[in-house]
Formats: sequence, structure tokens, C-alpha cells
Amino acid sequence: MVDGVKLVSQMGEGRHCPLCGGKGFIITERGARKCRCIYGRFNLEKFLNIPKRFWDADIRKIKSNLCAETSRQIYTYLRGFKTFYDKGIGLLLIGKQGVGKTYIVTAILKYLYQKYRIRGLFTDTKELSIKLRERFEKGGHSDLVEVLARVPVLVLDDLGNEVLTDWYRDILVGLISQRYNEKKVTFVTTNFYPSFAVGGIETPSREGVKIVDRSAVRFSSLPQERLLDSRFGSHVVSRLGEMTIPIVVKGIDQRLKKVLY
Repeated sequence: MVDGVKLVSQMGEGRHCPLCGGKGFIITERGARKCRCIYGRFNLEKFLNIPKRFWDADIRKIKSNLCAETSRQIYTYLRGFKTFYDKGIGLLLIGKQGVGKTYIVTAILKYLYQKYRIRGLFTDTKELSIKLRERFEKGGHSDLVEVLARVPVLVLDDLGNEVLTDWYRDILVGLISQRYNEKKVTFVTTNFYPSFAVGGIETPSREGVKIVDRSAVRFSSLPQERLLDSRFGSHVVSRLGEMTIPIVVKGIDQRLKKVLY
């Protein structure tokens, strides 16, 4: 799954580059520098481990599906990304299935690499559990966990919907804690709600995304089993609250919309 850890070179396009002749670098009076053609020689989506269904994710298309305020909030985060990056602050996207959470984070991953050359990796937590189990049986799961812990930007997609054994919970908790301690940017999508955000779930009056007001906490608005705390414990959820900006994504199920219309 994390084949994106290795650069996937596709040499065809750059082989006859008129600027570098296919060498990948240009000699100048000041020395050698990379040729711009090298950035077209590999599949960016594979490099970032983005699922093929989301290869067309585009940060410019996000605002067309969101209200004006929502777009402002997303782009405000991106404009201030250097500051957030230094502080290790990502996003926690919360909402029902099909509302576009995965599309948003994959588009952001691509944008961050294209603009800042900051490496990110996408991981689906359900698929990750399978990969880790396969590697565990071969005695090599720790190297994969280490890659995920150290990558500058990590997406944990669909957190809470995995089959959560004690073994896998310990791995995810350790991964989150390590990234928290090292101030690594982490983007999380989930159908579950952190307890600190519950009070903001019913407050948005229009479709789109709303930054949660953490001061409005009402534990009674959701059953305990819908809380992310019930899956990972309040300590881990509290850390997620420190290392991410929580956003509730509300809207029409885009997958169902495609089927019906």
C-alpha cells in the first residue's frame, strides 16, 4: 500500500527533454541544478500513495462544492500553512460518508507537494491494518510504522472505521503520539466525533464545512458509540485536538448523488 514510499520514476516523457537532454540536470556557470522536467517523470499520485479514484483531486475544485465561508476557512489554512507546518498542526475532517472528506485531503496533499515540495503520504486505516498484519507475519511491520511516523505530512483516512484489535489500536495510538511529539502535520478524516467537537455538530445552518466551536460541548447530542473517544480513548483524542483544526463537513452524499442523478 505504501509503495509511494519509493519514488515512482516514469522516464518516458523526460528522456528527450530539450533543456537537459534527458540527464535530469542542467549545467550552469554556478554549477548543476535540477531540470524542471524531472517533476513530470513520476506519477505524483503514486508518490503520495493516493488511491486511483482520487488522482483527479484538485484544490481549485474544492471551493465549487463548498460555501463561501467554508472555502475561506480551507484556503486560510493553506495560506498559513508554513506557520501550521512549523507548529505541526493539520486538519481533522469530521462527517458522514460521501461528503468529500477524502477528496479534500488528497487535493491538499497534492497541492502541498506541488507548491512546497513537502512530502506527504495517504493511508487508509482499514487497508493499513491489513498491510501491517501481513508484514508482522514476516517480521517487518516496524519499518512501515517508522515511515508513517517520520513522513512530513500524513493522512489517516477513515479513522475509527477499521477493525480495531488491541494490537492495532496500540500501533495507531503510538503512531499518533509519535507524530504529536515530533510536531508532524497530520490530516485525519473520520465518521466519528471527538468529544470536544460534539457541541458544534448541530450548529451549522447551511451545507458545507464549519470550524467547530470547542467551547460548545454537549456530550448528550451523540450516543457514546459515535464518539471517537470510545475507539481510542480521551487521551489520544485530546492530542488530536491539539495537533489538528477540527472541521465538520456537512453536505449531500456525493457517491449516492452520482447514482441517483
